[in-house]
Amino acid sequence: MRTRYYTEFPQDGTDWQFARSGPSGIERLESGAALPSGVDLIIFVPGTEVSAHHVRATARRPAELMRMATFAIEDDLAVPVESVHVAVAPEPDADGTRLVYSVSQTLMGAWMDRIAAAGLSAARLVPDLSVLPAGEHVDLGTHQLLAAGNTPLAIDNHWPSDVMAALQREAGASAAPHPVDRLSQLAEWAEAQPRLTDLRQGAYARPSESPLSLRQFRLPAALAAGLLVAWSAQAAWSVHAMNQLTNALNAETQRLYAAAFPGVSVPANPAAALRSQAGTPSGASAPSFQQTSAALYGAIAGLDGTTLVSVRYDRAMGELRATLTYPAFGADLDLKQAVEETGLRVNLGDTRLEDGRVVGDLAIGGVS
Repeated sequence: MRTRYYTEFPQDGTDWQFARSGPSGIERLESGAALPSGVDLIIFVPGTEVSAHHVRATARRPAELMRMATFAIEDDLAVPVESVHVAVAPEPDADGTRLVYSVSQTLMGAWMDRIAAAGLSAARLVPDLSVLPAGEHVDLGTHQLLAAGNTPLAIDNHWPSDVMAALQREAGASAAPHPVDRLSQLAEWAEAQPRLTDLRQGAYARPSESPLSLRQFRLPAALAAGLLVAWSAQAAWSVHAMNQLTNALNAETQRLYAAAFPGVSVPANPAAALRSQAGTPSGASAPSFQQTSAALYGAIAGLDGTTLVSVRYDRAMGELRATLTYPAFGADLDLKQAVEETGLRVNLGDTRLEDGRVVGDLAIGGVS
């Protein structure tokens, strides 16, 4: 675990005072000492500027938890709820409630400006109320900290004595507060806390804890865009190549039709022409390439989105084997039915997804 450094906002005209956790406890640094870069810095803010409330919240996501807590304490506030910023303790109490701390939005903004001006933008803002152990009643000089039941409370020492006495009685304080070295005592209590309540939540969250910025995805997005362009180009080339192959196969089919029926003009759709001819030998034990290819092309022509990828004819088996792409799973059944209407036998092979396309195999004909 990194060494924690602790400080408070200095009074006007004074230097920042720092303390840190060391092997022998809390160590005070010399006035004006510079901090190492990247330290875990805690800035205690006075409890007189922060109010504490117990809220029973069931939400788990931080954003929902803050929203629920904001409106749960609305009745406890003397100002409009929109004018305050809330921070929720990281862990619930034993009774299942959570401590919620509220502070003026204006003051929170002023604190953020001060830490930015001091070059301490990564610091956490922790209410001194939140580290107060149960049963403690201390005088920090400017104000007192004590617990009213299980709720921490801060009393300004400049309030009238009778008001302070009434507040102490209300909180159940049985003895006068004891003075402490303010920064050292707060740091010691903070060291004993497993997790601290940081006021920098929601809109004020530190960069390391805020929701992911889109800027973090610029490089991955650029790489993804490049891959998409490359894939699109490859897909376009593949479609172009398949279209060329389809045109070549169409031309070969027409050539074979002309050779099989010399003196007869070649129709635009040889398969349709063959089906229209009477006496077509649909029951041949070994159908020819002309028959099988004509049946295949005729079926493809009637099915939008179905494209021929490759074709091979086994003369010995009288079987045409083809690979095609389909617009969707199940379209191979439509193609099978269309070919079988010509009287040829069709066996469907494997249908799978390749590069985002539905690809399937089939065999037409074969020795009976």
